[in-house]
Amino acid sequence: MATGVSQVSAVIADTTRERLERFARQHGVKKSHLIETAILHHLAALEELPADVVVPPVIELSRAVGEDVVRRIERAEPPTPAMKALFDGD
Repeated sequence: MATGVSQVSAVIADTTRERLERFARQHGVKKSHLIETAILHHLAALEELPADVVVPPVIELSRAVGEDVVRRIERAEPPTPAMKALFDGD
């Protein structure tokens, strides 16, 4: 950690806060240390990795796109022999 410190404020989901607090308790780490480590790790990944390989933890879809995804899943064709071979590692 750097020698100077600053306090930041962020609005996060209740479920994220609960996970943060549970992890900190279970592993005996301070929340501030866990948050700073996570931010540093994330920023290092964003700086070092090509943008097209960084997968966001949440993908947000519009209602129309979400409904299209559901329709495609519901009417999915059975896998072809080539797809089966690919997934089986042949």
